[in-house]
Amino acid sequence: MDKRSYLVPGLLAFLLHVAVLLLLAGHWFDHADPRELQPRHIQAQMVDLGAVSQALEKQTEQARRAEEARKKDEQRKLNEREQAQEKQRQQELAAQEKAKKAAQAQEQKVRDEQAAKEKSVKEAEQKAETQRQQKEQADVLAKAKAAETKAAAEAKQKAQEQAKLATEKKKQVEDLAKAAADKKKQADDQARRAAEKKQADEQAKLAAEKKKQADLAAKAKAETEAKRVAEAKRKQEEQQRKEADKARELAQLEKELAQEQQKMAADRASQQLTVSMGDYIRSELERYWRISSASRNGMEAVVEIRLFPSGEVDSANLVLSSGDSGFDTTAVQAVYKVDRFSRLTELDPLTFERNFRKFRVKFRPEGLRW
Repeated sequence: MDKRSYLVPGLLAFLLHVAVLLLLAGHWFDHADPRELQPRHIQAQMVDLGAVSQALEKQTEQARRAEEARKKDEQRKLNEREQAQEKQRQQELAAQEKAKKAAQAQEQKVRDEQAAKEKSVKEAEQKAETQRQQKEQADVLAKAKAAETKAAAEAKQKAQEQAKLATEKKKQVEDLAKAAADKKKQADDQARRAAEKKQADEQAKLAAEKKKQADLAAKAKAETEAKRVAEAKRKQEEQQRKEADKARELAQLEKELAQEQQKMAADRASQQLTVSMGDYIRSELERYWRISSASRNGMEAVVEIRLFPSGEVDSANLVLSSGDSGFDTTAVQAVYKVDRFSRLTELDPLTFERNFRKFRVKFRPEGLRW
């Protein structure tokens, strides 16, 4: 028991004894003047010291009990305050735990929404790329079809022009024949009249005239034929030139179509190879990744990886922490344990620079993601 608990009762008992002694001292000592000693009646009063002592002890015991009661009351109040504080602390801890769980749930929801958004964006990009390739292929086929239609129309127009030219040529021949017949008839009439007037002279003159007319007709015919042949040759050469130009244009379109198809095939092959290499990198990392036993679902560490063209690891840097340093360390160590992604040497330099020179990987206990 605490010794200080008896201090106050002891002090009170001491003061009570002093008061009793002072009371008794007034009867023990005579305060009369010694020079005037006069007899007087003595009044005596008996004091029971045992009763006084018992009264003092009783008072001391009461004081002690009162002090103990006060201390018990203080201890009870202290216990009640401590219990209230403990209850408040438990309530605060429960509220903090609830807030922490709510924050974790919100964070997980945000991560899920971000993952869904990234997935939808990636699917939209792939769909847009597929539509773009289909549109380009359709444009190329449309151009080829338009060129073919144009060539057929020009060939038809050429046939129509040749038919028209043949008709015109036939008409020219008939006109020449008719003109020659008319001239001959006129010459015959003139000769007949001349023969009637001057048969001998006119016959010679008629012969000369006929020869001259024949020469002129032959010359005109030769000139006309030469012009016709030259025009036909010019048109034929022009037609051949046009056909050659069209053939070159068609060949160029076919060449461009073949190149576009080759490019599309190369792009598809590159995309397939890129996806294959991504799966290869993911499998290599998963093979060397040793996940900590303290890891839990929902944790995520993002590591940025830089590679050399040979596939060797240049660097691996943590760009987004999971909140657990041990989990983050295992993710970075997994990259350095791989050391070299040997299959990346199968890629052409452009594909490597575009997709695998630098990329980021999300390390999660449930699996790796790009």
